[in-house]
Amino acid sequence: MKMKTNFISIRTDIPERSKYTKNNQHLRTTNSPKRVIHITVKPSRYNQFIGSRDISRSSRSDYSHRYKKDSTNNSQKNNNSFVPSNLQRQAHVMSKLRSDNLQTTLVNNNAPSTGTLRSVPLNSSDIKTTWANTTDYHYNGFHHNLDKKKKKKYSMFMVSLHNIASKLYFTATIIALIVLLIKSKAKTNDKLYTNILRWNASGITIAGITGRSGANASQLNNPWGLALTYDRTLYVVDRFNHRIQRFSPNSTQATTVAGNGILSNTLNSLSYPTKIVLDSNDNLYIADGFNHRGLFWAKNSSSGVLIAGSGVAGSGLNQLNCSYDIARDSNLDITYIVDYGNNRIMGYKPGNLTGFVVAGGNGQGSNYSQLNDPIAMDFDSVTNSFVIANFNRHNIVRWTLGANNWTLVAGDSNGLPGSTSTSLYLPTGLTLDPMGNLYVADLVNHRIQLFLNGEKNGTTIAGITGQAGNDSLSLNSPYTVVLDNQLNLYVADNQNHRIQKFMRY
Repeated sequence: MKMKTNFISIRTDIPERSKYTKNNQHLRTTNSPKRVIHITVKPSRYNQFIGSRDISRSSRSDYSHRYKKDSTNNSQKNNNSFVPSNLQRQAHVMSKLRSDNLQTTLVNNNAPSTGTLRSVPLNSSDIKTTWANTTDYHYNGFHHNLDKKKKKKYSMFMVSLHNIASKLYFTATIIALIVLLIKSKAKTNDKLYTNILRWNASGITIAGITGRSGANASQLNNPWGLALTYDRTLYVVDRFNHRIQRFSPNSTQATTVAGNGILSNTLNSLSYPTKIVLDSNDNLYIADGFNHRGLFWAKNSSSGVLIAGSGVAGSGLNQLNCSYDIARDSNLDITYIVDYGNNRIMGYKPGNLTGFVVAGGNGQGSNYSQLNDPIAMDFDSVTNSFVIANFNRHNIVRWTLGANNWTLVAGDSNGLPGSTSTSLYLPTGLTLDPMGNLYVADLVNHRIQLFLNGEKNGTTIAGITGQAGNDSLSLNSPYTVVLDNQLNLYVADNQNHRIQKFMRY
């Protein structure tokens, strides 16, 4: 321990056998009876001299002492009237130490001086007289108060620093764990998500008779569009019978709810209807294909109300040319119709037969501002966009409301057909699930393809690629696919004249 002023300093050296404890740095002596104290007296502008004493004690309490340094306001006052020599300085210090049979040696640059003296604190007035500066040392047992305060402040600072470091480390650890958990959860969810979306390969016929077309209550003839209610009541567009059939859950006998089975352009008749959509009250919106119009057919009504088109094919804003699909934006109360022959999607507001173009309308073509024989669509209210099947371009595109072009979702951007997992061949129907995954009825490939949200690599979830058939594993020209609230698949198996259900498990 070393304490200095401008003029006087005292340093105590502890032998190697004496130790400091780790926690509080207090002096802890062994059974050794000795210690060495070095006293350095350093006046301003003069040479040093050192006093050394070897002290032998049998009791720790007899020599366990330290000095406390108190600086006064007058510590900088100098008395330069007396300039002592080295011998005078030695004599002065020796005179202030009384005999106690301890050998004391005072050393300077010239020669040591030795005697037997008693260890006592120096008197501040004597020091002031001799050394022209007031530095007062008081006996204080084991602890030097100044060092204690410094140690206390240092300890408090270290504790605070330790606490801050601990909190930062703890916070960083928690953040790291949260990030890892989120990533782990995301990966786990992806796996579960993929595993959940699986279906039995074998379908169940829930409407129609396999391979047999007909017009009675249990038969269908080239079924096209499908719609489901929450309780799984099934509505089927029985296209070649010019009617809409309703099948109650677990029933194979249907009830005609729209059309009369006669091809006609009257409001109580239909002509090769293609698709339908239901509102929350089970009212029907019908794309009446070869009548080039859209109809609203209220529940339990015997006739429809014209909401789009004129009944005559045309390209005007009040005309349609083969209305092949229909969708609704219930929030805005707008009806959208696929205008197949005009390569556009039209929008209609209630009570207005003059529509407006929302996608396409730039002629048939392959560039990003054109559609090519659009045959099916789904309105995605989440992204405020249309997902459209380009029949003769063998792809699925997305067209956002207000945009001037489309982006590719599935199939070939150059319009090439194929049977690979990234290809389609005359897609005729599509739907989205609540997670944004896309399901496509791939007509010529006789299969249903699933494209996970954002992916262009599809998975066959129903049917056998490139193989038409009428068994439970096969499809023959599927035209439409829809989902119930449990994500079970319903497929309009057109050339088999039936509706197949594929159960999710």
